[in-house]
Amino acid sequence: MKADTGILTVRLCELPIRGSSGDCMKRALDACSALPLPDVAVLPELFTVGFKLDSISGAALHPEELDTLPLAKLAGELGIWLIGGSHPVRTSRGIINSMPVYDPSGNRVHTAEKIHLFRRMGEDSVFAGGLPSGVFRMGDVVAGAAVCYDLRFPEVFRPLVLKGARILFVSAQWPIPRRKVFRYLLQARSAEAQVFTVGCNLGGDHLGSRFRGGGGIANPWGVFLKGETVMPGVRDFRLELKQVDEERSRINCLADRRPSVYTMCEGGEE
Repeated sequence: MKADTGILTVRLCELPIRGSSGDCMKRALDACSALPLPDVAVLPELFTVGFKLDSISGAALHPEELDTLPLAKLAGELGIWLIGGSHPVRTSRGIINSMPVYDPSGNRVHTAEKIHLFRRMGEDSVFAGGLPSGVFRMGDVVAGAAVCYDLRFPEVFRPLVLKGARILFVSAQWPIPRRKVFRYLLQARSAEAQVFTVGCNLGGDHLGSRFRGGGGIANPWGVFLKGETVMPGVRDFRLELKQVDEERSRINCLADRRPSVYTMCEGGEE
């Protein structure tokens, strides 16, 4: 991050699943390292294996293997933050859809778990639901992360914002028929909390569904930023972090919250 200007360049790498998992990883490494280098690069959900459910168990990593993925080495070599998409990870709770975050030294500093499983496509048959992971720091900036379907649940994001998150990262696989909803929800998560929300979607086609990217970054008043194309499926966005404070000085939704009455909204007949 350019600390003197408060500007963050975030790269969305909305890549397709094509060829082997090694091919997909190489494509991701190339996209992240394309010049000019960003401050942060973001990858899609399960970008090396996709949702081939019968292959998830065999592809599942042990937690420590997240530290040795090529993404970690690349982040250290380039000196950038890398939101590493997501990967199936085998734990004592089952296989968890996990998103690693690497710092500019190549260390894994955070792992977000997919909390809600999309039963319509059988995700719950191979994955176990994850647990909340809290926030992490990107230098002076507090950030949060979530995976795909979790975007539909504002309950996941409010605690992150209340802990100081100013940027929310979402790696996803939303097909074209639901793309508008994906983008609406990115805008909603930004506008309701007055933060930046970053959504990186899968590119190309996968298992008969069309994805073709289409994610974006919504600013603190819920408007999508305009990106610059770096290469096919890869765009860079310029985030001015002062916009969070500027918007909250105009209308401070967090300051106007009334937590003491919210339990009254849970009433109604059983």
